[in-house]
Amino acid sequence: MIQKTSNNWQLLSIPFNQDLENELLQQHLAAQFIALTGRYLIPKKPDGSNINMQYIPEKEMLLGNAHPAGWTIGVKLRNQTVQILDENNISKPEISIEGKTFQEAFQEFKSVLQNQEIDVSQLKTEQPYELPTGGLKEGKYFALASDDAVSENIRYRHNSRLIINELAARFSDVEPVRIWPHHFDTGTFATIGRNEKNAAVKTIGLGLAIPDSMVPEPYFYLSFWSENPLDIEPNLVKLPAGKWMMPNWNGAVLGTSEIIKEQSAVNQYNLVKDFFETGIEILLKKMK
Repeated sequence: MIQKTSNNWQLLSIPFNQDLENELLQQHLAAQFIALTGRYLIPKKPDGSNINMQYIPEKEMLLGNAHPAGWTIGVKLRNQTVQILDENNISKPEISIEGKTFQEAFQEFKSVLQNQEIDVSQLKTEQPYELPTGGLKEGKYFALASDDAVSENIRYRHNSRLIINELAARFSDVEPVRIWPHHFDTGTFATIGRNEKNAAVKTIGLGLAIPDSMVPEPYFYLSFWSENPLDIEPNLVKLPAGKWMMPNWNGAVLGTSEIIKEQSAVNQYNLVKDFFETGIEILLKKMK
């Protein structure tokens, strides 16, 4: 039985390892089916959000934006399947990508879309960033990791959606919580100040990121940006968890290795919540 809090935070318990990383990278690559659909088949939005997606916890699914005709693309994380859903979110064809190369899966994806009378003449694999194909297993095919690794990665998405949505609701000028296919982060940003042209001049970002050159494990982050320099010293008030990354980066991070030291779901949730609330309070005071 999964240990969870009353608001549904699920206990994280596995130190980040190669199995977890391989599964995370495969999820990242599978998410590109949604991103490519958004880039080439859905009309472009000014903020580029046509390529992003959200996490649907009850289905353990990444879900893209709706096409004007009403259909959407989803990726089931539990079993590595790509779904085409109609306007009522009912799955039509389902494509298993396990055991296939990315190109094999992509060609089948195009064929299934075409069979649904969807114009795929513009659909291709080019992205303005490198596709994360390094996550594919030896032999270069999709292959599910252990059940533990799949489940822990699903808990990353579940918990980040939960806490980031709770925090976002406290701001009046905030973007929807979404997953972006380049960095594969679950995040949002709140606008704290705007100029006379209604352009943002101060923002706070919050989310969950996957491992990168700054932190070698999944981590929650709190970042800030200001059009004009802020008087923020590197030795800000110490956070109850995590650490400030200044001056090399404008923000703070909390790695999963620190979170799993807490062995109850309640304590983990409170640790992450305190990290964000304390950091946000410090930044808002500096942004006045």
